[in-house]
Amino acid sequence: MSKLKVAVVGVGHLGQHHARIAAASPHAELVAVVDPGEARGRDIAAKHGTAWVATLAEVLPKVDAVQVAAPTGLHHAIGMEALAAGKHVLMEKPLAATLAEGEALLAALAAHPGRVGAVGHLERFNPAVKALRDRAFKPRFLEAVRVSPFPMRSLEVDVVMDVMIHDLDLLRALVGKPVVDVEAVGVPVLTPHADLVSARLKFEGGAFATVTASRVAQKKERTLRAFGDRAYAKLDFAAQKLELLRLVMNGGGPEIVNEQADIEEGEPLKLEIEAFHRACLGEEGEVVTWEEGLEAMRVADQVQRAVAKSLAELGRA
Repeated sequence: MSKLKVAVVGVGHLGQHHARIAAASPHAELVAVVDPGEARGRDIAAKHGTAWVATLAEVLPKVDAVQVAAPTGLHHAIGMEALAAGKHVLMEKPLAATLAEGEALLAALAAHPGRVGAVGHLERFNPAVKALRDRAFKPRFLEAVRVSPFPMRSLEVDVVMDVMIHDLDLLRALVGKPVVDVEAVGVPVLTPHADLVSARLKFEGGAFATVTASRVAQKKERTLRAFGDRAYAKLDFAAQKLELLRLVMNGGGPEIVNEQADIEEGEPLKLEIEAFHRACLGEEGEVVTWEEGLEAMRVADQVQRAVAKSLAELGRA
């Protein structure tokens, strides 16, 4: 089967890695990188033996798929342009800047049957997450923590859309039920937007989760703790480690069994992009769909509205 011809749009902090992975993919050919910055664009293109172009229109007729790592505010326009040309699209998270734009993208995708629309929620592809999902763990309560020092980028969005949305998507996938209620508080620290947010989610069926996201911490922490029926799981995203404790009954009475999952490490972004390539080629490959990406945005919007409410109450206090 011939390789998928792709273009990467935006070669900044994350987009440069999209280009690197696409250039080395066994399923794809990197036809061009697209970036308005000529110096940056030519530099990344040269590293990967491909061409640089300033606009997507210049390369659309030559490709089958587009990987979008441009700023969130451009997602809607780029996605609509690519879909109008009948291309597959991998959109970095979040799917769009607003719910209305996300809904418009989803409607446009529906008008192009056979096109793959995927969202870059890469934690779904973390090998430790896969190990947890493979065990069919059914959580009743989850605690997600994702904090880091200030990144000096993504200043146009709050920590919910920049950071927390990873966990909002993942928690929905693990629980397998929609979110029915949200409570949240947050504060702006270094930007006009909320830089630290804590949220409490209630899912249909009774499961609960607490989620903390901060971009003003002193060190990085990306962890998930899940509690189920006589079972506990602790996941470290960065280290790709999964520890499980289970209460089992035997002849001598109850016993706690500790399991350190045997995990084959891998780069989540690489696994995500190559799954997208395979899906576009009609091969087996699980992607995070635009429907799922939009649902994560809806939950994020609920968190943002709850934060705004808490800040308004604080201002009146």
